[in-house]
Amino acid sequence: MSESFGVKGLSHIGVIVSDIDASIAFYQDGLGFIVDQREELDRGTKLAFIHAGTCIIELIERADRKVPGAPGPVDHICLDVSGIDELVESLRARGVAFMSDKVSALSGGLAGKRNIFLTGPDGEKLEFFEG
Repeated sequence: MSESFGVKGLSHIGVIVSDIDASIAFYQDGLGFIVDQREELDRGTKLAFIHAGTCIIELIERADRKVPGAPGPVDHICLDVSGIDELVESLRARGVAFMSDKVSALSGGLAGKRNIFLTGPDGEKLEFFEG
């Protein structure tokens, strides 16, 4: 493949949400994301680009506010974190539910890494990954 074109890396992850303001609050206040840009398109679709480090998520609220099932769904968004135990405790104190009771210690080729899963406001599955 020529070096003049090709995939350079991940640009962003688009997530359809039912309430963009609630999703921004969750990601910004709970997870420390920064809002870079907000847009409203001609037909009422609202967009917000948020980031934490190199992770960029595009939140998309359709005019009808529906979150449809889509072909080729993304299983989860994995966020590289530090201080996983403190982060989990801080979110639990805010009422965020996790998919397991404790942070897991991984094994095999992922030995030394730790993770836990939770869901965002519209059921999007998130993974915290440390190590």
